[in-house]
Amino acid sequence: MKFAISTSLILHYSIASALASTLCQPWTNNTLPRIFILTDIANEPDDTQSLVRALTHADLYNITGLVAITSFWLPNATYPDQIHTLVDGYATVRENLQSHSNGTFPTASYLHSVIKTGAITYGKQALHALAAGEPLSPGAQDLIAAIDASPEPLYVQLWGGANTLASAFWYVNSTRSISDLDAFTSKIRAYAISDQDDTGIWIRQNFPQVRYIVSRPGFNQYPNAAWIGISSTSVDLGGPNNAFISKDWIKQNIQVGPLGALYPDVLYIMEGDSPALLYTMQNGLGDPEHPNWGSWGGRYTSNPIDGDTQYGDAVDVVVGQNGQTYNTNKATIWRWREAFQSEFAARMQWTLAPNGPDGNTTHPPVVVVNGSCDTKALEFDVHVGDNIVLDATQTYSSDPNPQLNLTWFQYREPSSYQSSPNVVPSINITSPTNSQGRIARFTIPEPTDGTCVLPEDCPVLHVVLAVKDQQAKNPITRYKRVVLRVQAWKKSEKAEL
Repeated sequence: MKFAISTSLILHYSIASALASTLCQPWTNNTLPRIFILTDIANEPDDTQSLVRALTHADLYNITGLVAITSFWLPNATYPDQIHTLVDGYATVRENLQSHSNGTFPTASYLHSVIKTGAITYGKQALHALAAGEPLSPGAQDLIAAIDASPEPLYVQLWGGANTLASAFWYVNSTRSISDLDAFTSKIRAYAISDQDDTGIWIRQNFPQVRYIVSRPGFNQYPNAAWIGISSTSVDLGGPNNAFISKDWIKQNIQVGPLGALYPDVLYIMEGDSPALLYTMQNGLGDPEHPNWGSWGGRYTSNPIDGDTQYGDAVDVVVGQNGQTYNTNKATIWRWREAFQSEFAARMQWTLAPNGPDGNTTHPPVVVVNGSCDTKALEFDVHVGDNIVLDATQTYSSDPNPQLNLTWFQYREPSSYQSSPNVVPSINITSPTNSQGRIARFTIPEPTDGTCVLPEDCPVLHVVLAVKDQQAKNPITRYKRVVLRVQAWKKSEKAEL
């Protein structure tokens, strides 16, 4: 949602009368992201862990496929039966989950229907088999069908190797016209938990127009990848809050109830594949069409050499638990760890009992800024010197007696093309003392270099509101992002404040 304003306009208006008779309901406006999960489940416990998370958050997605695949560490077998087992566990708690949500948790029968296997070979061997006349795997067939089924993007999550996606490209490239191939590839958004076979690079070389996110250190050099920020305790020492990934915390908060009983103990790393899921999560923080904006699944920037369609790790500057500052790619994920783990714990409580007046479970607050409560960012064209007022007075929670904490902050890293956000002009956000943080005021600052003659040289500023119930045991955080596109300006034209 984007608006243009003049230098004198204030981004504030009264919405009390509009909402006097009804509360803003984001679930009536949001469009669920279409996702397709490719998992090398059974390779190690983390895929199973991530699938439990996916099932408890399934009301936030349109899950179009759950396909068991191979990888470097699982080269010659797939285990769709293990996905079926998890869905059977989900079936026992779906009714409870549904009672806590205004969205829709998919039925177990539907999820069973989209579980398939990819090629039971490693990497490019699947492409060689197709060239020799062998049929597409059921998983690749379903992937093609899911892409064809809608004009909307399909977010393909690669939790293992990429040969099922590569097989789909190979087949469509061999059977369709160039224009049809272009239409097909334009809808694909791939997010890879590193390259886990030799077909990811094949896709990027042969179909460079496809938007593709992947950490690209040396092959199998996972400690250098951003995604290990999800739970690694051996990087950015002293920075992340490791209390939320400890064995005891997981046992007490996640391994509860019939679905939690299927969540295995950590072997190497907890939920190494979950950043792909969290990247597309509708919580108001990120937008999967803007990888550089940042989300619970990390932040990524494009490479002009690759046509601005292939994305690699970015870095965030974050103050850690020990008070030290970290400037790393892992920080783009671990900075949100408390929030995404707390929501997972809250949702595991949903699985235990239906929602009711006597329940003590936590539910997402609804963040309303200037009348907007969906998960899309508010976007405004602004000028240096504009006085901005953002109004969140209609933000609310459906839980009884909530104590909502509203925190406004400038997310500076998305505004910078460098590894340091210091080049981004700082916004001084204030709130009236009697507003309980529901009003934010600030003035659009000058560019740090004093001028931006061309629009593309002007900063794009990001302000985020985070809201949670501070009295809840497992608070759920929701966000609203406001994107401020500063217009061309010279110092001599500075507005009088």
